Amino acid sequence: MTPQGKVIAVFVVSGCVLGAGVVLYEKANGTPADAPLAAAPIATEAGPEDSVADWCAPGFEPIHGNACLASVSGKPSAPLVVYLHGRYARDAASEEVDRQRRLGVRATALGFAVIALRGRLGTCTAPELAQWYCWPSNETNADVGAEFVDAWTPALSAAQERTGSRRRYLLGFSNGGYFAGLVASRGLLAFDALVVAHGGPVEPVHAFRGTPPLLLLSADDDVAQDEMIRFDDELTREHWAHDSYARAGGHGLTDGDIDAALTFFSRAHEALPLQPPLALHRATRHARDAGPEGQIQADETQADAQSASAEREQEPAEAPRPTGIETPAEPVEREASVTTTIPASPSGAADPDP
Repeated sequence: MTPQGKVIAVFVVSGCVLGAGVVLYEKANGTPADAPLAAAPIATEAGPEDSVADWCAPGFEPIHGNACLASVSGKPSAPLVVYLHGRYARDAASEEVDRQRRLGVRATALGFAVIALRGRLGTCTAPELAQWYCWPSNETNADVGAEFVDAWTPALSAAQERTGSRRRYLLGFSNGGYFAGLVASRGLLAFDALVVAHGGPVEPVHAFRGTPPLLLLSADDDVAQDEMIRFDDELTREHWAHDSYARAGGHGLTDGDIDAALTFFSRAHEALPLQPPLALHRATRHARDAGPEGQIQADETQADAQSASAEREQEPAEAPRPTGIETPAEPVEREASVTTTIPASPSGAADPDP
């Protein structure tokens, strides 16, 4: 055999030995295709805090945590207003979208960012309101308040990272006003100041060390004003630093209410009551007749024993806005064409629907 033939034979034999080795290895250990696959992670349903908000008003953008944010363009640090809406139906959100939009416009013009959060379906006490977004607002569901606030953590973290400020204020309207007061009186989350607009207290009301300054806003033609006056009395009893004002007109979050709230936030470092005062008047009790002005649109038919908590989930219709202020479509917080007189609460004040 020639030298070249010997070299070729060596390569052939080596290749056969290597191939046989590979075959034996695969039989013993299996090919990559035969190897067992690692167990795939089990998919979990995204919670509300993981979903993307599809309910943001113009001027707001969805952020992590199922919330909507209106930020201040070109400002590296903007204090954050946390907004809690009034009760509204799932399929009729135009009124609430308008409130959110107006708040965003007026707040960002003054250098505030706004995060709008949303309540949950099924939180309202009455079964017929199962498809309405509500907040805990009475003694019956107050215990779930901490769960609601805990769910805000992703959204608040995302918003404050975007806004670059640690200052945080709370504004609650109507049903959201009741919950704002509950958050503050239970110490569920720290705020630099808060405003309760056209809501009322959730018993018991107790001040704790470090309670934030609080502003109450009510309207003379709104039966909820009686609840707000009672709230004022309880805050005074608790030595809770607060101020209280009223305006003419009925239930609703007007542009004037928004401006008063933002002014209060800007002056939250001042002693209370504010001096000079806001351009509003002090709330006083009004005699209310048995006509439409003394009634609340009836959304519920609770027994008298349940009325104290259930009536806080009725939503009085917003009063017409002054000329020159945009008025949205038919109020969604009104139950169609049915009214009943609300029985007096044990304190003698009619419990409104927040």
